[in-house]
Amino acid sequence: MDKDILVLSRQALQMNIELSDQQLAQFDTYQNELLQWNAKTNLISENSSQEIITRHFLDSLTALQFIQKPDALVIDIGCGAGFPGIPLKIARPSLEIYLLEANRKKVSFLKHITRLLNLSPVSILHDRVENIIKNDSLKEKFDILISRATFKLDELLLLGDFFLKPKGEMIALKGPHVGQEIKRCLEAGNRYKISQLIQHDIKAEFLAAPRKIIIGKK
Repeated sequence: MDKDILVLSRQALQMNIELSDQQLAQFDTYQNELLQWNAKTNLISENSSQEIITRHFLDSLTALQFIQKPDALVIDIGCGAGFPGIPLKIARPSLEIYLLEANRKKVSFLKHITRLLNLSPVSILHDRVENIIKNDSLKEKFDILISRATFKLDELLLLGDFFLKPKGEMIALKGPHVGQEIKRCLEAGNRYKISQLIQHDIKAEFLAAPRKIIIGKK
C-alpha cells in the first residue's frame, strides 16, 4: 500500500477512526484521481496538492466526531473537490451526502469520483447557494450543514437557518484566526435561529494547520 495511505491509516486512528482496507483503497484512488485531474484543471492549489493526506483528507475527517447520527443527512456547502463531504462519506458510508458546488469543472470531478468510488447515496448539486434558497425544496431538510472555510461565519449561520431541520447542527471548519467572525455572530443576538455556538479546537501534529470547528445548534 502507498506510504501516504499508511500514514492516513495511522493518523486517522489517532482520531479514533479505523479505516478498512477497502476504505483506504478508496482514499488511495481519490488521491490519485485528484492529482491527475489537478494537472489539467485547478481543483486544489499547487501547494495543497503536495499535502492531500493532511490538508484535505485528515482535515476533513476532524469533523466526523461531531456527527453523532450514523445515517445523518448532510449537505456540504461549497465543497470544491469534495472536502469535507467525500472523506466523511468514505469513512462513514451510512451518511447521506449532498455536495453543493457552483464551479462546473469541480462538479465534473465530483461526478467522476463518486461514480469511480461507488459512493451512494451521494447527490451532487451544480448550483449557487443563492439560487437554491429561492425555492423550498431543500428547506429544513438536513440534519447537518457543513462547510470548510467557504463562507464567513455569519453567512453560514443564515444558510444553516434555511437548510437545517429543527434541532439540526451546522459544522464550520475554520482556521485558528476566526475570533472576529465569532464575535460578530455573538453580537448579532437573536438575528439567527441558531441558538448556540460551541467552539472546538483541534490540534494534532499531523494536521497542516490548527483547526477550529464551530458547532451551531438549532
